[in-house]
Amino acid sequence: MVSTYSQLGNLEYAHRVFDHIPQSNLFSWISQMQQIFDLMPFRDGASWNLAISGYANYGSSTDAVGVYKLMLKDAAMNLNQITFSTMLILCSNCRWMDLGRQIHGQILKFGFGSYVFVGSPFLDMHVKLGLIFDAKGYYDEMPERNVVMCNTMIIGLMWCGMVEESKRLFHGLKERDSISWTTMISGLMQNGMEREVVDMFREMI
Repeated sequence: MVSTYSQLGNLEYAHRVFDHIPQSNLFSWISQMQQIFDLMPFRDGASWNLAISGYANYGSSTDAVGVYKLMLKDAAMNLNQITFSTMLILCSNCRWMDLGRQIHGQILKFGFGSYVFVGSPFLDMHVKLGLIFDAKGYYDEMPERNVVMCNTMIIGLMWCGMVEESKRLFHGLKERDSISWTTMISGLMQNGMEREVVDMFREMI
């Protein structure tokens, strides 16, 4: 039914049918999404990003990469922060460092290197892969940082036992959220620094 509506050019009805497909039927969901995408007479940035994130979120990572590469080839003008952020998160979750670095090169090429929305998942990828010095170098070079990036860096430093670096970063933050405090407290506990955990609780209160 989705295919029929799409072929007739009635994408509104096709989307309505698509939205009512049970997500438990993963193969059907992905198949119908692909049909709608293939039959679209015009694809904007949202269409491309939806296809990439759809594949990425429902376990079809290689298809997500395939759509991204097709977008690079046929619709590079539609690349945006969401595209790159989605792909970096995918690379991070799949531990695809080589692809992640390729995408970072494309981020710089298309002028998105200074965007925090893109920088945060790139930093997270390095932290998850244990490349803490690369992560720290990238963090230090970012012209703008948000609390998410700071928390990610603190987590990575704590994982690697670099407690003093974590403390310096934490105490230098202009903005802290509940995750900042929780990360520091759990990191200190994991590193056997119970006395400092108590001090951190007092400071937080």
